[in-house]
Amino acid sequence: MPSIPHRIVVQRHPGSSQQDIENEPDWADNREHRIGYINRQDRKPGFTHEGDERDDESAFEAKALEELQNLRSRIHSGELVNFRDIIANQEVHSQGWRYRLDWSEDWIKNVEDWPVNVQKRKREAESQQQQNNQKKSETEEKPQQEHEWKRATQPEDNTKHNDAYSSDVSKDKEDMPPAGDTTFEPESEHQKLRDKYSPQEIALLRSLQHEKAYISQLGQNDGKRASPVKNNRQQLSIDEADQFSPDNWIPRSDKLVRLTGKHPLNAEPKLTPLFEAGLITPNELHYVRNHGAVPRLLWETHKLEVSVGKGRSSTFTMDSIRNDFDPINIAVSLACDGNRRKELNMIKRSKGFNWGSGAVSCAYWRGPLMRDILLAAGLEPSTLREDQRYWVNFEGADEPSEGKYATCIPLQSALDPTNDVILAYEMNDSPLPPDHGYPLRVIIPGYVGGRSVKWLQKLWVSDKENDSHYHIWDNRVLPSFVTEKDGEFAETLFRHPDTACNEQNLNSVIVKPAQGEKIEVRRAWKGETYRIEGYAYDGGGHEVQRVELSLDGGRTWLYCIRKFPEAPIRHGFKFWTWVHWHIDVEITHLLRCESITVRCFNVFKNTQPQHPSWNTMGMMNNCWYTVRPEIVEDRPDGAAEILWRHPTEPGTGDQGWMKLSTEMQIATAKQNAGTPGKQFTRAEVEKHNNEKDCWLVINKKVYDVTSVLEWHPGGKATILGHAGKLHQETSFEFESIHDGYAWSKLNECVLGTLTTKASNYLATTARSVSNSTSQPAHIALQPHRWVPITLTSRHSISPDTRTYTFSLPPGKTTLGLQTCQHLQLGFHLLDRMLIRSYTPTRPVLPADENGTFDLVVKTYFPTDDQPGGAMSNILDCIPLGEQVELRGPTGEITYSGNGNFEVEGKKRHWDQVSLILGGSGITPGYQLLARVCRTEGDETEIRVLDANRTE
Repeated sequence: MPSIPHRIVVQRHPGSSQQDIENEPDWADNREHRIGYINRQDRKPGFTHEGDERDDESAFEAKALEELQNLRSRIHSGELVNFRDIIANQEVHSQGWRYRLDWSEDWIKNVEDWPVNVQKRKREAESQQQQNNQKKSETEEKPQQEHEWKRATQPEDNTKHNDAYSSDVSKDKEDMPPAGDTTFEPESEHQKLRDKYSPQEIALLRSLQHEKAYISQLGQNDGKRASPVKNNRQQLSIDEADQFSPDNWIPRSDKLVRLTGKHPLNAEPKLTPLFEAGLITPNELHYVRNHGAVPRLLWETHKLEVSVGKGRSSTFTMDSIRNDFDPINIAVSLACDGNRRKELNMIKRSKGFNWGSGAVSCAYWRGPLMRDILLAAGLEPSTLREDQRYWVNFEGADEPSEGKYATCIPLQSALDPTNDVILAYEMNDSPLPPDHGYPLRVIIPGYVGGRSVKWLQKLWVSDKENDSHYHIWDNRVLPSFVTEKDGEFAETLFRHPDTACNEQNLNSVIVKPAQGEKIEVRRAWKGETYRIEGYAYDGGGHEVQRVELSLDGGRTWLYCIRKFPEAPIRHGFKFWTWVHWHIDVEITHLLRCESITVRCFNVFKNTQPQHPSWNTMGMMNNCWYTVRPEIVEDRPDGAAEILWRHPTEPGTGDQGWMKLSTEMQIATAKQNAGTPGKQFTRAEVEKHNNEKDCWLVINKKVYDVTSVLEWHPGGKATILGHAGKLHQETSFEFESIHDGYAWSKLNECVLGTLTTKASNYLATTARSVSNSTSQPAHIALQPHRWVPITLTSRHSISPDTRTYTFSLPPGKTTLGLQTCQHLQLGFHLLDRMLIRSYTPTRPVLPADENGTFDLVVKTYFPTDDQPGGAMSNILDCIPLGEQVELRGPTGEITYSGNGNFEVEGKKRHWDQVSLILGGSGITPGYQLLARVCRTEGDETEIRVLDANRTE
């Protein structure tokens, strides 16, 4: 890997003064809602609108694109543009997608040469010059490379369980589809079997006979079948985790466990819902692997460039790919080659984040064969030299931190029609979701997921293997003696053809009993059985031919029954899908078992290794999967239960039976050593929250990571979402993603620690997040999700003030806002979501609820000196019928009538209330006044001091 100057520069800071430390509020006991401090909604109370004061469809699309190009020309020529200009010239967006401005608020307000910005830059330049003069006298240490750090930190010497089967065969007969004539023997034959076998063995024999008939009659998919998964609508709501990332426009499922923090999205479902969803995975439960921001591509404008050599190239539109080629629609299992990586990370930290065992899914994919596209572009297989190797390369439109994501496979693999290499534009009979490659992606059945490039924009044929960053430095399995990504050994082996992960490997996982599941011991005494279940898969189109389970650590094995998706076979012998398996076991045997272990076999009669094989990338872990029991008695009635633990939990979960190795524990202790004695208050930390001055808080330590932003492998957006925030999730996410080398670079950034009071606040916010609950189905507002609302009317009540009426999403009849609370509006910009808080003027009482609400908003128009308010101008300009995002409620005060308030969870009563109202604070006061005046019998007295400026 080319030497990367991972240079750390930490700005000197004296720490918080003793007076600031002594005067810091006690956050654990006092009010959290304070003016000037970031609250739980990531906004500063008291600064509601901070910064604002300053027909024929094809013809319509063409006109919109022309107007957009004109706007870009104006910008290129140096003309200043404001939010109103951007809204008026924004391009169209696909149906069902969120409206997004392809410019950021920061660019419009702070980058353009508005007079106020020119003066600000002049002052900053003068200040920077003074700092540069000071730094010239300071010496710089040469940054330590990863292999050097490794050398410096490493020491110099471096029979059968047949009676466990259930005796009831009826369950298997019910679960299996009809499989022809499986008539059982007459009683005399059954009696003969009883003379030889136990009831459990006879039940196993019946199951095997039924499975034999079932496997013999498995159907073949002709490529024209429909997915059994229906209603694959895009998610309605947007996760708050995405609001400050470039992916702020993408609705995502709340059923996925995020593994790399807020951005980019890398997520897997929990095993139980994944398995219970069936053999074909719904789109919302399919695992997601992204290396950076999702590109926002349009079907109407996206094109695929194809080059087949000797100057022959073609360009295909999405319409031509869909209409001019015969598609196939087949079920294909995809699995990340990092699936089950967390088990390896418990042994020794690898270069990858903590995938659990849910990084696998099986969906229907529709599209033409890649070979048909290549042939249409002019490829002539007969002209290819037989003594020459060729590759087909594919590149996505995304732009992760290390350049374009590109990779390749042998050309002959793509040209073989029995390999079913697809250019897919549908997933489960619906357009590809953005996270899964909209509008076009590669699907290579039997290969690791990393080869199935998303957002496909280029295909080309070459006579040498791809040498892009992600093809060389990702999706590889190296010998365990290579522990870093620089140095001669790493350079040689990462570029070695035989270290690349292509075809998927054999793997199996236990799903039930689930992590944390409990089985009552008393069920054993009743003679009950339990169904153990899981999944298995193999690569290369090979069938998983046998699954076995052990209850004694691998000394003896039980046979499991398999179940395939409907018509899983392609071309007579290819299996592109996973299998589900199960076995019914008497609970008495689970009660005395030492563990449950699964392994499977493929068509070559090969099976999985018993032990994990650690490698620096943490790839292709497929050792035996084991869950372990323990007896617990924590129920109120004292009843004993069997508690089951899986090896690990995905992401930051720590309740698995695997614990950090001694080597990892020593490394962790070293990471926590050597912190400077400076202390920092919450107020001081929250000041450093931007790209030019970025602090992180990890495990109560404060780090200046500003210099890391320019070279961070995950991109700057990954870090900026945590800048200046005291959130426990920052620590969890960093620990789950980074290896020892990253910790060593982080330690170079350390400034000091949090004060005791700030640490207490950190613990308080962690508890408040874990205790949060979701809203009833009929209520629109959700505390941690953004839902779309529609602008239905706009009318003026003064030259610069408008009343906006919004309709709630279908099925949501109630806004769900209490008196004195606020809601947040969000609008999608290029780099993050623009968010502003407002208080509705209607509804005030429950009787006012009709599926709509009103906002009164003042518009801060642009002037010659500044571009005006962001949200207010957007609301004033977007067309009726357009959507914005809604989240809430926010605010720590609620009024329930008759002088009764609740302030930060504590009930209060006041007969007299005094309000100071001005600016955006008028509407909260209006809401309280209206509630008191319109509620019969409410005798609360209210006094108002008008604090508005005279204009």
